Amino acid sequence: MTTLGKTLFVTLSLAVLIGGTLALREKSETTSHAQLSPAQLAEIESGAKPAEAPKAAPPPVEGQSASTDAEPPDAELEDGSGS
Repeated sequence: MTTLGKTLFVTLSLAVLIGGTLALREKSETTSHAQLSPAQLAEIESGAKPAEAPKAAPPPVEGQSASTDAEPPDAELEDGSGS
């Protein structure tokens, strides 16, 4: 057999194998969907609640600024070179 004949034989064998597998497999039953609990069902049916307005941050206390609350950067951070 030539190389082309062997290649065609393997290709057709795989096609028959895959086709037979698909034809003979059991038909799957209808997929069952998960059942919601009564609490979940009530939550869905209650409707969407309006979004809450964003709360404003309190003004900074006198004598403190935003820059004094931040921690200084770590001096031992790597530079990304991995060494």
